[in-house]
Amino acid sequence: MYYTIRGLVLNSKVQGEYNKLITIYSYEWGKIQTVVQSAKRVAAKLSYATEPLTESEFFIFNNNRYVRPKIIGAHILENNTKIKTDFKRNLYALYAAEISDKLAPFNLVNVVKYNLMVRIWAILGVCMYPKRALSAFILRFLKLSGYGFLDYLKHGNAFIDKKIEQNIRKLSNCAGKDLDLLEEIEDDKVLNYVESYLTKYVRRPSLSIFLEEIDKNSK
Repeated sequence: MYYTIRGLVLNSKVQGEYNKLITIYSYEWGKIQTVVQSAKRVAAKLSYATEPLTESEFFIFNNNRYVRPKIIGAHILENNTKIKTDFKRNLYALYAAEISDKLAPFNLVNVVKYNLMVRIWAILGVCMYPKRALSAFILRFLKLSGYGFLDYLKHGNAFIDKKIEQNIRKLSNCAGKDLDLLEEIEDDKVLNYVESYLTKYVRRPSLSIFLEEIDKNSK
């Protein structure tokens, strides 16, 4: 059977000598893994459309539900060039993709999560405070996954500085376009608290560790 789906590439891995195994969060099917044959060859037609942080339309072949589907064609809908050409913003976007992969179950459609992922990649390309945008994304994605941070605070389970708590409440109720307008947000401390809460449910993202090392070396 042949299918056409729209999806966000969260990550990719080499499979065999030339193939790729990619994780996609699709609009129609939720999170899936697919094989991209010959994608690692030089000038492969499917290479760019199946790179992480890309939104593409995929043409998929699958005749057995117990076998991973294969991508046989694709074209790019949004390349997210602004984040891919900025080293730090690219890392924050990959962090968001890693969070999405860790928290999203396979084969469960959630259009709200899909749109949230699309929006965070767009915001990270233009916002003044990418770390703040990442914190807001994690808070919203956790809530959509059933792990609302504000519910955690409400039940008195967190020992947290009152100012940081206020910051988190502001971010939790702020639309993406307004993030840069917020005042007195301690972005580093907020992200640390949010990450601490996140790791109650998933292993600490590898991108978090990498970003921490970069911040240490830049001081």
